[in-house]
Amino acid sequence: MTARDAVSILPSERCRGDSRPAWPVRRRKGRYSPVKLALSLACGLYDRTLPLVDGAVAPDGIDLNFLAVPPGELFRRQARFAEFDVSEFSLSTYAMLQARGDRRLVAIPVFPSRMFRHAYIFVNTRAGLREPRDLAGRRVGTMEYQQTAMVWMRGLLAHEYGVPPDALTWYFGGYDEPEPFTQRVPFDVPPGVRVETIPSDASLNKLLVDGEIDALMGARPPRAFRDGAPSVARLFPNPQQVELDYYRRTGIFPIMHTVVVKREVYERAPWVAMSLYRAFVAAKAVGRQRLTLPNAVYCSMPWLLLQLEELEATMGSDPFPYGLEANRLVLETFLQYALEQGLLARALTVDELFAPETRG
Repeated sequence: MTARDAVSILPSERCRGDSRPAWPVRRRKGRYSPVKLALSLACGLYDRTLPLVDGAVAPDGIDLNFLAVPPGELFRRQARFAEFDVSEFSLSTYAMLQARGDRRLVAIPVFPSRMFRHAYIFVNTRAGLREPRDLAGRRVGTMEYQQTAMVWMRGLLAHEYGVPPDALTWYFGGYDEPEPFTQRVPFDVPPGVRVETIPSDASLNKLLVDGEIDALMGARPPRAFRDGAPSVARLFPNPQQVELDYYRRTGIFPIMHTVVVKREVYERAPWVAMSLYRAFVAAKAVGRQRLTLPNAVYCSMPWLLLQLEELEATMGSDPFPYGLEANRLVLETFLQYALEQGLLARALTVDELFAPETRG
């Protein structure tokens, strides 16, 4: 598929059982003409979403107002106020809301953010932690229990290394900087899981450096590690090799985020689900083509093309697949972990998470 092919995917179906046109129309002199539906899209800027910003891809029937909002802020605003018509969204928070019966949002099977998580467990080098099993009985910091990255990391510790969540004492609070602890959505940690909230004038980063906690798990490296502090190191000194082994054994590349539409928008115009899905698929194809430009390096990575060749040999030509069936195993594993860890008020199936039009 070329970039030109990718941007010319045009959905034209009518909504099933609905005699109205498939997108808003304006009648002029006895004829109907399409009027694009204006929607806000809050999302991260990635190679796979940038074509939606620069105009290389446009969803049929929709005029997108793209807003680049940092994930932490975005997820809180969307979870609390459903502020954006369409947005990138935390997979864990979305599953929690669905299990509670909160139906303000409906997802499409687009997954703009995925990351392996072995590399994001950090330890104080004086704590004597050499392998994951050593974490049992230790003090571990994290921003909040419900974070998607934490669901995957707790699942890894429990299923791969025999360290369940109740074997640790969890410390919640500001990550790099002091700040009051607040939850994205209200949530009670399951009985038996020991938790502490650090003071609002303290940070998990500083506690790790000082040895007041033994380890820190998060979505990104803490500041002390980025600054080269000798007292902070990764639990896995060779994380890429460990993650490759995990992928080869399990076939799982963990999903962090999905894309959600406000239900009031979706119910008013169900066709937007497929229009947006096709646009995200097309944008990913354009982004991939840009990465593989043969005459120049697209981003500041000197061995980018060689690394892409190596990646394709390991994970195939599309390491970020969209759609339900291509991701069913990963999603089922995530829902299993979330239920085991007490995040879900009831068991969920993969199919009920996504708009019916996009399940095929």
